Amino acid sequence: MDWIWWSLGTVFVLSLGAYLYAELQAFWLRTTVSKIPGGQRFEAHGFSVDMLKGAGKVRVKARKAHYSQKANDKQTAMEKTGPLDVTFDALGLRIELSRMVRTINNPKPGQDPTLPTGWHSMAFQATEEDAVLRLDHVPTKVADQFIGFAKQIQVWVERLEHQRTARLEAEEAAKREAEEAAAIRAAAKAKGKAVAMPPEEQIAQWRRVAGFTGTNSEIGLDGKGGIEWFIDLDATGRITLHSGKQTAHTTLRGATITSLGGELEINVLDADGNQDPHSFRVLKNMPPDVRRAWKERLEMLRDSLKRSSAVTT
Repeated sequence: MDWIWWSLGTVFVLSLGAYLYAELQAFWLRTTVSKIPGGQRFEAHGFSVDMLKGAGKVRVKARKAHYSQKANDKQTAMEKTGPLDVTFDALGLRIELSRMVRTINNPKPGQDPTLPTGWHSMAFQATEEDAVLRLDHVPTKVADQFIGFAKQIQVWVERLEHQRTARLEAEEAAKREAEEAAAIRAAAKAKGKAVAMPPEEQIAQWRRVAGFTGTNSEIGLDGKGGIEWFIDLDATGRITLHSGKQTAHTTLRGATITSLGGELEINVLDADGNQDPHSFRVLKNMPPDVRRAWKERLEMLRDSLKRSSAVTT
């Protein structure tokens, strides 16, 4: 009878050992995803990963890991191994999982020289911080469960990066618009200064732009120190006209000159050959004989330009 009890005891012990081993395996491979304040947590035996959406961070805690960072102008080089608790900025974070294998010595022809070990390596690479946290010997079944959570993190990170890019582009566009507005204001200010120039300086500037100084000219002031109208004519038919807010440097070719009672209206084509005439009113408040002499002089030069054009043709 003793052997029966010994047999039953052996079976019981073996069964208990198998049960405990199975429970231990399940414990080692158990994973959970839970909500935490500001985000979600993936937890497995030996490590946890927090996706902290509210803070824009990813926190990794591991009982055994290796952390390294490169030196740059903001940080010094660093190497750490052991129990670690590292928090990364989500922007620029990349997560990589790779299968750990062992190499076969003298593999047979056609045989894969590597064999899976049942373990994975996980790397959290902070590309903007030049740092990486690596966890080795993560059970493959745990790594498989983590893949879905890692994809959620990457989708979230990509969305943050897209938002940052859009924000930077909007800021750059706003900066350009501000610079353009400033340039427009500066140009308007410069134009205002040009209008406020003393008449003799303004006339000198117009003559520099036109490239000639007329042999006959007249000017009318507006009573505020500005020029109301101006006419500058040389013997070849070139003319500078100003009235209102427009100025033209052109010739009398194709011009029309009309007396309006108290002033002359001169319609000229611009120097670029545009067929739409520009109209100027000049010689306001000048004596009638002065206006009459100007009208005859203008018509004579215009007609001479017309005849020379006909001869050339």
